[in-house]
Amino acid sequence: MYLALYRKYRPRVFDDVISQDHITTTLKNQLKNGQSSHAYLFTGSRGTGKTTCAKILAKALNCTDLKDGNPCLECDSCRSIDEDYSDIIEIDAASNNGVDDVRNIKEESFYAPMSGKYKVYIIDEVHMLSIYAFNALLKLIEEPPAHVVFIFATTEVHKVPSTILSRCQRFEFRRIDINDSKKRLLWVAEQEGKKLSDDAAFLISKISEGGMRDALSLLDQCFAVSDDVTEDIVRECAGISGNDYLFRICDLIREQNSCDLLILLDELVSKSKDVTRLCEELISHYRSLMLILSGADRLAVQATNADFEQLKTQAEQYSLAEIMRCIQILSDTFTSMGRVRTPGLYLEMCFIKLCTPKLDADEKTINSRLDRLEQMIKSGSVTVTAAPVSATPPSPASDPPVNAAEDPSDIPQPAPPEESVEAVSLSPDMIPLMIWQDIINTLPMSIKLGISNTKAYIKGNAIYVDGGDLAVKLATEEHRAEITKAASNAIGKNVVIAKLKGSDIYTEVEQPSAEKSKVALFLEFAASKGINIKYQ
Repeated sequence: MYLALYRKYRPRVFDDVISQDHITTTLKNQLKNGQSSHAYLFTGSRGTGKTTCAKILAKALNCTDLKDGNPCLECDSCRSIDEDYSDIIEIDAASNNGVDDVRNIKEESFYAPMSGKYKVYIIDEVHMLSIYAFNALLKLIEEPPAHVVFIFATTEVHKVPSTILSRCQRFEFRRIDINDSKKRLLWVAEQEGKKLSDDAAFLISKISEGGMRDALSLLDQCFAVSDDVTEDIVRECAGISGNDYLFRICDLIREQNSCDLLILLDELVSKSKDVTRLCEELISHYRSLMLILSGADRLAVQATNADFEQLKTQAEQYSLAEIMRCIQILSDTFTSMGRVRTPGLYLEMCFIKLCTPKLDADEKTINSRLDRLEQMIKSGSVTVTAAPVSATPPSPASDPPVNAAEDPSDIPQPAPPEESVEAVSLSPDMIPLMIWQDIINTLPMSIKLGISNTKAYIKGNAIYVDGGDLAVKLATEEHRAEITKAASNAIGKNVVIAKLKGSDIYTEVEQPSAEKSKVALFLEFAASKGINIKYQ
């Protein structure tokens, strides 16, 4: 009868166990020093070596000639255990989980071992025991007979009562390292006289997700197809297609092509692709891009040589902010998909959001859009040209005609460069600037206090300030730049600030009274902006 690879190549000594050095070293030292415990608890995910180490430990406890903490495999005790040894009792807690089963263990445990030094009970999936069975075991585990050792194995340690945990030495089994798994698979293929490529071994190790038994089972299946196993054969046997669609989706997201992206999603769904699984794969794909941009190597990314080069090429087209945004949106979508009946709709919404950054207003999205713009400018696909700024403000005669639908004066213009405007006397064509106090109120307090008692007139693009000598000097000399900018923004066009010469003339010109009609004030304001409105 054919023996499966995971059974044929199961480790027989601690030194053959891979990726669990922190456990095997401790167990070997205990055996060498004669300090083994009466109860052990091995926890970890499937295929990490819990049952294997339990059997090796049971064999080493009864071995008469230990080799550096490992069983010798040659003494009568080791050979009898490999065949059928009555002092090593394996129990499946999934089918023997009642109080009666525990009672049988208690009764048998008081009998001395038949040939070895210890009677060892290996209880697999111990979390399946009922609460009453656990309670029945408590006293026996705490104070067992001197010749009894318990070894518990479980994949769900959180289901084991704390009263049991406190009575055992606990060992956490890690997932098998992907590089260690690859080396073991290549070694097994060599022992079997068959060929296995590096990329195929790496892919099997990645698919098995840290479980050596799963990896050997998949390798066994591949050998049934061909004696020369390649990456394509592994994908075929594992029932997974290539990952070209992931690269295509990421390219479409980067191009913001939501139309083709939704068409591709529809094609994948029509081929029975699970949308939830697709979302999870995209998160993993963007994680790989993020790691590459952060300087990770191929082993950290866990990709084959061909995939790693393709990932590097794609990562160079993204910024880190864009990748982080994609991961965040996909993660939120993945969380929501598990709570709705139409996960496909959520993924469609996710794709549209990924292709439309302007839908987001958060800081990450804005940074992502800025990074994208910088990349476009660097690549030369976008050019930025600064508009020339005229040193001389345009005269009212050259202003374009006013259009109610599109008035250029509605767009605030930048303040003009500082220039000298000769002071002139007050004349009838100078219009009082009614919003002068509003302009002053927008200035800092230190400026506002100094010029609060001034008045202003406007003629063309020049504003003439009148008032006390000190206030006029502050407005037209000390703080001219700040006042020019504030006035330009308020009026909607570039202006300059100048002194009004001959303040005594001020009294000769009719000033607006407090009782002047609102219509007259409105007409004056319109005229200050170069708009002539007929009074009727």
